[in-house]
Amino acid sequence: MVSKKADGKANIGQTIKGIVLAITTVLCVVVGFVLEPFVGLEPTGMRFLAIFIWWIVLMITEFLPTHIATLIACVLCILLGVPDASTMVFSQMGSSVVMLIMGAFGFATGLINSGLLKRLSLLVVRAVRKTPLAQLMAFEAFNLAITPWIPAVNGKQAIMVPLGNDIAENLGFKPHTRAFTGFFMIANIFTLIIGMCFMTGAATVMTGLAFVPYEMTWLGYLRNTAVYLIVSVVLFSLFFMFYYRPAKGEAANVVDGEAITRNVNEQLAAMGKMGGKEIYALVVLVVTVLMFLVGDSLGISTMAVALGAWMLMCVGGLFSPQDFMTKLMWPVLVLIGGILGLVTLMQSTGVASWIAELCGPILAPLASNPLLLCFVLVLLVYALRFGLVSVTVTFALATAVFAGCNVDPFVYIFIILVSGMIFVLYYQNTMVIGALALTDGKVVQKDITVGAVVFTVVNLVAILASVPYWAALGMFG
Repeated sequence: MVSKKADGKANIGQTIKGIVLAITTVLCVVVGFVLEPFVGLEPTGMRFLAIFIWWIVLMITEFLPTHIATLIACVLCILLGVPDASTMVFSQMGSSVVMLIMGAFGFATGLINSGLLKRLSLLVVRAVRKTPLAQLMAFEAFNLAITPWIPAVNGKQAIMVPLGNDIAENLGFKPHTRAFTGFFMIANIFTLIIGMCFMTGAATVMTGLAFVPYEMTWLGYLRNTAVYLIVSVVLFSLFFMFYYRPAKGEAANVVDGEAITRNVNEQLAAMGKMGGKEIYALVVLVVTVLMFLVGDSLGISTMAVALGAWMLMCVGGLFSPQDFMTKLMWPVLVLIGGILGLVTLMQSTGVASWIAELCGPILAPLASNPLLLCFVLVLLVYALRFGLVSVTVTFALATAVFAGCNVDPFVYIFIILVSGMIFVLYYQNTMVIGALALTDGKVVQKDITVGAVVFTVVNLVAILASVPYWAALGMFG
């Protein structure tokens, strides 16, 4: 009965989306082929504007998967005669951004397949003092150590969330308590939010960089996010230490250190001795980290480093033909490549300039005050996420609106990137939903509500703290 009701609601929702899309399609046809071109736009620019609006609505309604919607928009640009569409719109599929994320996915898959990360995490648990605070901070440190190198957030969560559950249970914490939830929150915040501070820390970063009209190195990206990273890690660490400490009377106040060690030893014994593939993966990891840090000074691009690391994983037998089909997240790659093509056309058709002139008078007062601009943008992204407007759609809208402002695209893209990860309500973030599922019901949405609200505050503080730094880097005109 419940299933039938749910199916009925889903069908109604899909019908409403279909009606909205049909009305939008008619309006876009009128804009593109019936109306006289708006002042500042050529007829071909009007056609692209119609396609762009239709694509935005298609992305908001999620009537189709986002990568399929983007592909359709790209094909429409060619079929409807948008200038240079046939040569430009799909040319970005092999761009450095797409190749970088492909290499990062391949490298991360090899790391996970080797078993190295699981072994290292268990060794950390065994080495650290068997007290709640020591284990909590060690778990946080390990999350921080691995999050830059794995762009698949769900892949990191699949390792860290179950491990956090095991540690919490071994410490004697009960499900749904603050102390138990603390380990989940660390895994969630560091694999998702803190991962956004690294170019290869989340696939969404690559989607965002598709809207930045210049190439960025791994170290250059980290330089731009440095203040946000430091402030957020410090504030989150304080929150974790004080809010998620064991309550009086909890069993975890008397920790059975021997039981924890025994549990870890059993898991390590099941894995066997550290084999050749794990050692090989460790060497590749060390070399890759070094090359990400110094490659630019040696004339080696971030893309080349990522692809090289992936190739080494292939040579070492840690990336299989099946992984090529299932682990490279092809929908993400197609989405990023398609977005790059649409952004290029938005510039060449004059639509970006037209939107910028339209929005210029509205944004001028904000653009003159970077602190106020960033404050308003953070709150606006929060509001849009309550309305389920996707981060990708927000990227596209911001790129058009801010085109005429003297603000470095990195600033508004990064603000949207991190602020769009809000998870105050259950429906807002699918990656958090997936992470909660990994706890087998031991952590639910109401357990993390306080942490979710704290994230919105910490994120705002870290963004505002970054504004003077970004200004010093020349990002505000």
